[in-house]
Amino acid sequence: MSKILFAVGHGKSNSGGYDSGATSNGYQEFKIAREITKYAQEYYNENYNENCDIMNYNGNLSLKDRINLLQDDTYDLVAEIHLNSGGGFGTECYYHHESQRGKELAEEITKTISNDMGIKNRGAKIKLNSNGDDYFGIIRETKPSAILIETMFIDTSDVEKINSARGQKKCGKAIAKAVAKVRNVNDNNSDNGKGEYNVTKKYKNGSTNENVYADTEFKNKIGSLDKYEECECIDKVDGKYVVKYKVNGKEAYKVGFVEYSGGLS
Repeated sequence: MSKILFAVGHGKSNSGGYDSGATSNGYQEFKIAREITKYAQEYYNENYNENCDIMNYNGNLSLKDRINLLQDDTYDLVAEIHLNSGGGFGTECYYHHESQRGKELAEEITKTISNDMGIKNRGAKIKLNSNGDDYFGIIRETKPSAILIETMFIDTSDVEKINSARGQKKCGKAIAKAVAKVRNVNDNNSDNGKGEYNVTKKYKNGSTNENVYADTEFKNKIGSLDKYEECECIDKVDGKYVVKYKVNGKEAYKVGFVEYSGGLS
């Protein structure tokens, strides 16, 4: 099956220096965008039966480099993730002006980010240069179908939605869900239709500590999982994962709900 790619915008300039992208109040576009991209890729690979790669997480590829690497059929879709600036509010997504498929993806992505993050939906858009071609190089010059996601604004209160790992995970998940829906890929963690797993699954936490809650609304914290901690996923209720994990330093276990899907197998 064709692979897809989530790419991080900015990081390295075409001249070789550091390109932070937009900045505001100490926040840098590249640093936030790369975490959203990481969580989007992790969620996609852990929940759907299609492979998704990540590009430019370390900021070692300029736009020119990224375009040069995307000139063949290795990938079927490229989604480059950014933050917007200019004092506005909400999310928008750009697609190739002749691509109906790109438009459909852009519409679903902005709708899902808007709904899940509680921000304005600025919609699917095209942007052309003076020659009538697509303005963004990642859309104009790459062979795979490409979209550019402006998740939200870095220089307004929007940034408060994604200035933490929790918000970045939530935004990444929204992107992954939207892409999977349009591509009609199967959920490889589906339950038995009754909100229960047929068998216990292995669970491995991601690269940040994950809070564990007593309720599906995540209001009553009871503990946390360490980075990359392994435990058991024993159920799925209201779309939330129920994990059984060992309390650090004790011969005791706790059971609770987590937001991050983790690595399920």
